[in-house]
Amino acid sequence: MFKQSALALALMACAALTHTNAAASAKPSNESGAVAQQQTNDWAAYLASSQQLQQQDQAVLEAELKVLGQKSPSRPAPTKEFGFDTEQPLEWFNTAEGKRIMDIILSFQTPSGGWSKRTDMAAHPRLRGQAFGVEDDYIPTFDNGATSTQVTLLARAFKATGGNRYRTAFERGLQLILSAQYPNGGWPQSFPLVGGYHDHITYNDALMHDLMVVLHSVAKGKNEFDFVTPAQRQAAQASLERALECVLKSQVMNNGVLTVWGAQHDAKTLQPAKARAYEMAALTSSESVWMLDFLMTLDNPSPAIINAVHSAAAWYETTKITGKTWVRGAATLTDKQDAPPMWARFYELGTNKPIFGDRDDSIHYEVGKVSKERREGYAWYTNSPNAVLKRYAKWAKKYPRA
Repeated sequence: MFKQSALALALMACAALTHTNAAASAKPSNESGAVAQQQTNDWAAYLASSQQLQQQDQAVLEAELKVLGQKSPSRPAPTKEFGFDTEQPLEWFNTAEGKRIMDIILSFQTPSGGWSKRTDMAAHPRLRGQAFGVEDDYIPTFDNGATSTQVTLLARAFKATGGNRYRTAFERGLQLILSAQYPNGGWPQSFPLVGGYHDHITYNDALMHDLMVVLHSVAKGKNEFDFVTPAQRQAAQASLERALECVLKSQVMNNGVLTVWGAQHDAKTLQPAKARAYEMAALTSSESVWMLDFLMTLDNPSPAIINAVHSAAAWYETTKITGKTWVRGAATLTDKQDAPPMWARFYELGTNKPIFGDRDDSIHYEVGKVSKERREGYAWYTNSPNAVLKRYAKWAKKYPRA
């Protein structure tokens, strides 16, 4: 039984219930029943694809282990990000170092088409019988820029060198992004699905943002993406439109007022969802910055997107904390008259009060109530909205609220 079976059963049950309700509705049942049945079919196909890709990844590794006579895979070297500076000029891809690192990236692409996080891709190529990443729940993943970063690098490598192996790997990575998108438009943290909070629609660590940026670039077919086919551009645009629908539907309404987003949203209900013990179902100032920023890059935004941007900006204005600073690890805020505005990372649903969590699942209204380990190990406050709100001030003049 594959690991996402619990989610599969829940999603299928939800889709079946929707179909039953639609058939029993007082409205003409033919049309509503057909829509519900299509939703059921879409989820079934999605979950089958996840299972197939997971089995494919496992089969490749198991075959290697059998040849080597190993019972379990070795692990590649861990690193904070990918082990090298990913922001490189086009000329770099034609250097010996650029080619060496791109060879390593190619070697770590999973059979399903993605990459893992915190895996050193500057040391040496993946060895046979070696796991494709350092953490099981993130092989492969979209978390911490994984897969979206490699896909972009491969597009640039092909642009610089014309090497078809880069294009082939890019196309496989792009296909994984398209395949991993939920029928409702969001993305899980990892795909194939691995279960638990990883299956939530993930705004955390800019995951939704990063994938939408890639799709937006592919859809435009410009710069390093000018080689993509018309079919790939069309598929990317359709995927982006579904993602935008999900973004609009998942923007949280607090007491009749549209606000921002959660770090994670339930894949079925689209409501904010809990992740790790200290990451509550809540509004998040940090992750919502990325989505607000992306929405303002869109040409000719729809009235719904314009309203979403203005609403998010208004929420930031309402919840900002002025005249205070916070140093990671501190139990209290410090007065500082000229300090730039800052925000708590999480805000309680319904009240907009800052909240803070701990490893024991406890929730507090004061950062000082959180254990010292979590105060030192987590960013409970942020100044990041300030930069995007400056861009918003210019954007708002071009797209005033109706």
